[in-house]
Amino acid sequence: MKIQVRKLQVLRRLVQLGVVVLFLAIPAVSRYSNYLAARELDKNLAKWDGTLQGRTLAAIDAVFRGLPGGEKERVGQMVRDREGVLAYAQGFRGGPWSIEMAGVSFTDPLAVAESAIARKREVNVLLAGAVLPVLLTLIFGRVFCSWICPAGLLFELTDKLRAALRFAEIQPRNIVFSRGAKYVLLGAGLAMTAFFAVPVLGYVYPPAILNREIHDFVFGIFDRAEMGKPGLWMGGLTWMGLLILAVALFEVALSRRWWCRYLCPGGALYSLLGAARPIRVRLHAAKCTRCADCAPACPMGLNPMNDKMGIECDNCGVCISRCGDDALDIGLVLKGRDGVRERGLDVCEDG
Repeated sequence: MKIQVRKLQVLRRLVQLGVVVLFLAIPAVSRYSNYLAARELDKNLAKWDGTLQGRTLAAIDAVFRGLPGGEKERVGQMVRDREGVLAYAQGFRGGPWSIEMAGVSFTDPLAVAESAIARKREVNVLLAGAVLPVLLTLIFGRVFCSWICPAGLLFELTDKLRAALRFAEIQPRNIVFSRGAKYVLLGAGLAMTAFFAVPVLGYVYPPAILNREIHDFVFGIFDRAEMGKPGLWMGGLTWMGLLILAVALFEVALSRRWWCRYLCPGGALYSLLGAARPIRVRLHAAKCTRCADCAPACPMGLNPMNDKMGIECDNCGVCISRCGDDALDIGLVLKGRDGVRERGLDVCEDG
């Protein structure tokens, strides 16, 4: 059981890191596609040979040329099939709200809601991209937050920093706020979107902010190379990036997982969509010794020991890894022990 739990956490970390790599790769592929379309790729590969930009473009080129149709024979040797590679490269694109990979799009449901409200009509392209995320949420609940969201990975690091402070005998505070605030923010943001006809939540939604910052970071690296300044460039953060930094510092010093627990409008929407999720954390009461080790481990401040996790559990599995009795797991739950669907929100706010 414990080996399987450890594997689950390793898998979760790999998925989170894979998403970060994807967010870094997509703007780099975009630049690759632009250079190839403008017939400047080979020139830049030669000019930037040995630099970060050159190695990045060469790696992307090798991947696409290795795909079926990526090369063709010419004068007895294999060369890049420009049209085939360009078709592959242009199939990987995205922005703060929606990402397309090999013709399959993935869109944040919050983006769909805001875009539909702002434009006063349905946005078919975004709706199609939201099908898979919504389906996953209906089945597994708020898993985007714990498995996919790059901001969630960043804010998980604030937990590690809080632990480091306690190890140094510096006790961080844990100010408790109302969990209803994120639902109010979601409703207010959608109302403002309808009034101003502009998607306003995207300016405070950490996944969207981080994606924009990553795009600016990668594009800045290539822009500097075009100006004859190759190498790694750590440019200044925008005010949105500084907002993310401020949230992280606030969580480290004053309130554990403040944004995800109390303010995230995307988390609120995912919680509502996944309220009736059939796959959730389960308690096997016969095994539970009521040690309560699972409660302080929960990043969302819930209490798995009471078997009523409510709608905000994100199925991260951390509580399961901390349970020494093997009393917790993730599985199919249709009804609670009293014969009714589980509901409510029992919390355990901890430091």
